[in-house]
Amino acid sequence: MQFDLSGILGKSADEGGYYYGRLNDGQKKLYRVLLSGITSMTKEIKLPSTPINEVSLVFNSLLLDHPLIFFVTSFNQASDLYKQKCIVRPDYKYAKSFVRQHTSYIRDYLRAFDVAMDKSEVDKEIYVHDYCLNNFRYDNSFADHSYSVLGPVLNGTAVCEGISKFVKLALNYLGVTSLVVHGKAKNPAHNDAMELHAWNIVKIEGKTYHLDVTFDMSLKNKANRYDYFNLPDDDIKKEHTLASDLPSCTTAGNDYFSVNSLVTRTPMELEKFIGSCLMHGKKSIMVKLMNVKDTEAIVDTVMTIAQKQYGNMYKCNGMVEVSYNSSQLVFEINFM
Repeated sequence: MQFDLSGILGKSADEGGYYYGRLNDGQKKLYRVLLSGITSMTKEIKLPSTPINEVSLVFNSLLLDHPLIFFVTSFNQASDLYKQKCIVRPDYKYAKSFVRQHTSYIRDYLRAFDVAMDKSEVDKEIYVHDYCLNNFRYDNSFADHSYSVLGPVLNGTAVCEGISKFVKLALNYLGVTSLVVHGKAKNPAHNDAMELHAWNIVKIEGKTYHLDVTFDMSLKNKANRYDYFNLPDDDIKKEHTLASDLPSCTTAGNDYFSVNSLVTRTPMELEKFIGSCLMHGKKSIMVKLMNVKDTEAIVDTVMTIAQKQYGNMYKCNGMVEVSYNSSQLVFEINFM
């Protein structure tokens, strides 16, 4: 039995994906044999004699390209008696019946995104992003399912690995190119040290951007956050470390805040922006600041301006709540 992965992966088995494209011709042959064997849940997959580090490279590339393959994460390798063949034994986590049932369930689950099928690429991306923030949460228990698409689909919880794989799966389903990226990052919500992390690179209207749904999820308070939506390399590098062989993301100015005119460059612009939002009845505001030189004083400056404008508009000393992403200079301002 082989699992039909077409229509969900965005690529056929022969075409592979981004990580498939980085392999040499010999490695691509190994990739295709492994993919066929794994999707058939073959116990032993025979390859030409190959060093284990090369098999690992191909194996990991395959799993990054195909997040629907949730049922294997590791393998053992041996040689035949004459060392002419490499025998790969995938470590299947579940029985075939479980895999068959849950592959079908994931297919059905993805139909929730059919309503976005006719949207533009960026609107599809927003839909997937918001769906994740509104329906999933980070799994601090690090349960087994949380590292694959099973975590979000079955439990509504996942770690960054499972979230980024689900984002790729959903975007591919909608016809948007996306890949899972591994690196290190420092979460702005917790001020943690640099740690292993996974996020996405997306291709929107022919240009590539970074998308970190997990970080936006961790920052969410009263409103959805878009601090890590379509960032170029220079911005994402403020907390993330990037591998040298990733696609370059060099287009600036297409992040969520720039596109939606939620950027201010001076205190006077910020004052006018907040005043305009209050005039239109908005009690929750998101804004990205540019050209900030004194970052230590910026929170007090924003709070002072917000309280002043709130008092001017409503003739009262209402309470103002401010949350702050110090790396991306994004503020969420809530008026009580």
